[in-house]
Amino acid sequence: MKIDSIILAEERSSENFYPFSIMHCVWEIRVGAFLLFEKAGNYFPDSKIMFSGRKEHLDSFKRRYAKTNDVELKGCVMLVRASVIPDINLREVSINCHDKLPIKLMQDNECVGIIYESDSLKFNENKLFEDYLEDYQTVENGLEVLLTSIKYLWDAFELVGNQIELDKAYFPLYKPFIKSNHYGVYGLEKDEIYLGKNISIAPGVIIDATEGAVIISDNVKIMANSVIIGPCFIGENSVIKIGAKIYENCAIGNNCKIGGELENAIIQAYSNKQHEGFLGHSYIGEWVNLGADTNNSDLKNTYENITVNLNGKTVKTERMFLGLLCGDHTKSGINTMFTTGTVAGICGILVKKWFLPNFIPSFSWGGGHHSPVYHLEKALNTINTVMARRGKELSAEEKVLLEMEYHKVKQQ
Repeated sequence: MKIDSIILAEERSSENFYPFSIMHCVWEIRVGAFLLFEKAGNYFPDSKIMFSGRKEHLDSFKRRYAKTNDVELKGCVMLVRASVIPDINLREVSINCHDKLPIKLMQDNECVGIIYESDSLKFNENKLFEDYLEDYQTVENGLEVLLTSIKYLWDAFELVGNQIELDKAYFPLYKPFIKSNHYGVYGLEKDEIYLGKNISIAPGVIIDATEGAVIISDNVKIMANSVIIGPCFIGENSVIKIGAKIYENCAIGNNCKIGGELENAIIQAYSNKQHEGFLGHSYIGEWVNLGADTNNSDLKNTYENITVNLNGKTVKTERMFLGLLCGDHTKSGINTMFTTGTVAGICGILVKKWFLPNFIPSFSWGGGHHSPVYHLEKALNTINTVMARRGKELSAEEKVLLEMEYHKVKQQ
């Protein structure tokens, strides 16, 4: 069956992905070398990818990625939860689904998608997944599927290594390390090291792909004596600083600067962790700057599972390892220490001595329990300065999201 259009629809539980969800749609989450919506494009290259979700967030996404929605859908449509990871299983379901439409895709007694004819339901880009389900309440035809979903941000770095292994197939023009000519660079399992164009790798660098692929994108610079262990992805225009230690299961987005020690971490894009310090089992948003010797704990001394505070919602993660979940535009001062399972909102200036609290609201000036709120106009001035240094500009749509979060914080 040919799928003409795919609708990625956000759910009412989008806030489970706090603090990333403050500024982003769920399908922007990085799981491996690609964002979720990019994975949909990889696995369904002949299908039109559509987006449905929270209005202000969708407006920002469309502006930043130059995306549009064609409200006049034709043919066969597959509606999928935005938190589903598009993969070969989803593609196989669509190819082999010959049952009478519409049909619900079911997993563990829960609907994760619907395949239907376009003339049976009108598209509305601000409907959530549950709203579409209400239109199909009477549909009894269901197909059990085996798909992978994320429910919280920490699921993303749990899956990142496996996803990098799957994603390597979508870098066909990257040449293997064995065909490169980088003097003084040592590679292990060279066939699993994939290099883009215009890459600079200094002498003394070790790239170890024994346990998984290492994908290094265009215009990346890796400075001397760095060690990179796969699975690992490094996005375009990023810089790996001298002596960096990047352990397995890391995904670094485009235009980042990375130093010190990383382990099982995802850094979205345009964020810096340039200096010494440890970052592990963590998810870092965009335009974040972690100051020199910033460290996070990702394991309790008691070895107990970690509970987190997602903006007032207590969640038992059932994980022993969990570090920092950090929202966009937040900055930590030198020698900052994040305790196990810390959640930090957007636009924070975090400079408190000793360990910071395990929940830090957005626009915190200091990071402590009683720290004042960072004034919106001052925060916007800083954001504009930082983005201009990278040749970027804050969009009107992003400013709306910043203002929405600021007013929420002021009302608390």
